[in-house]
Amino acid sequence: MDRFDARDSGLIISPLTTGDCAAAAARAAAASLLFKFDYEYVTIQHDGNTRTISVYKDAEKCNNNESHFYAVMEGGMAPDIREKADIHVSVSKVTDFRNVASKAFMDVRYGNLFLYAGEGIGIAATDTATAKRGQALIEKDARKLIFDAVAGVCEISDGAQPLLIKVSCPEGTLIAAKQAIGQNGFMGGIGIMGNYGTISSVHQRDIASSIENQIQTQIEMGVKSILVSPGDYCADKIYEGIHVSLKTAVNCFNFPGSAIDAACDAGVENLLLVGNVGKLVKMAAGIMNTNSYASDGRREIFAAHTAIVGGTSSQVRTVMGCTTCDEILALLNNWGLRDRVMASIMSKINEAVGRRCNGRLRYGVALFSEEFGLLGATADTRNVLVKVSQDQYALSLKLK
Repeated sequence: MDRFDARDSGLIISPLTTGDCAAAAARAAAASLLFKFDYEYVTIQHDGNTRTISVYKDAEKCNNNESHFYAVMEGGMAPDIREKADIHVSVSKVTDFRNVASKAFMDVRYGNLFLYAGEGIGIAATDTATAKRGQALIEKDARKLIFDAVAGVCEISDGAQPLLIKVSCPEGTLIAAKQAIGQNGFMGGIGIMGNYGTISSVHQRDIASSIENQIQTQIEMGVKSILVSPGDYCADKIYEGIHVSLKTAVNCFNFPGSAIDAACDAGVENLLLVGNVGKLVKMAAGIMNTNSYASDGRREIFAAHTAIVGGTSSQVRTVMGCTTCDEILALLNNWGLRDRVMASIMSKINEAVGRRCNGRLRYGVALFSEEFGLLGATADTRNVLVKVSQDQYALSLKLK
């Protein structure tokens, strides 16, 4: 932490708040859940004043669907914590919306995020400027900062994943009982409070490091042929189509180019890249950052290849008016053009990946959709699949 604590003089400069700690832990938990890398500290800016907050992972509470971090709060200003408390935040994927707490806070800017209070967080005893009676006392500015902390991670992962954010303080009830100041407004635990600030963006190098670490872990376990995917979407269709499970896949998130680079540098011999057409079709235009905020071109790619294989100008214009890849594929299917368009697209993806790896490994790429299953594959995919299936099956046995 970068604050100066002059206890002898009774002066605390730039004190942390429970809101800062909650936001820092929320950022770390979201990054760990969605990108598999762990922050050691998070920096928050308040009107030019920098606060660097150490965060700690509770590994026993982390799994594929949830991540849990905490930050240590101490030396705050009344009515916040004056001594010390651990502010915990878990971020978990919403698998069933019935599990979303009825009193969860939402932010109109982020429809996929739900914030609620857990153990040790106080409840407003009366209506206040920041909370209604009976609501968890997570003040408005603190809520906004927490939402921003998680949304910043979601944005770089395309932002669609619904997430639950749970803030808690295991010793909060005992701490609140000792506090003489500020307890008239809430009961049952501490408040999460503080001023609004800004948190630095997730850096692409952190995501690249996560990809490199995943590949290196497999290399150290004797794997020479890796499976790479931008996520679990279409996992069932991928298993049905080519009989490989994504459970051992390296997650390349929105950066297949970084995965190819890391695989080449690590000495990987065979790489099979599989995933949803909406992500990987962009590679036909040489796009290696598939985040929709950074780049798109799906309609343009399909439209161009529709024209290349002999589609009419009317068909090309219709493709350009579509909003989803499955909508485009349905049209191409009806016109009898789907297989030819996909073959043309896969040829360009093959060229783009070939340029990227420059002969340093053998590769295959296969695209899928939830509605149509396997759509197409590059030239050497079948041969690469044999090697990858063998190594990934052996890896799955080692991981049991």
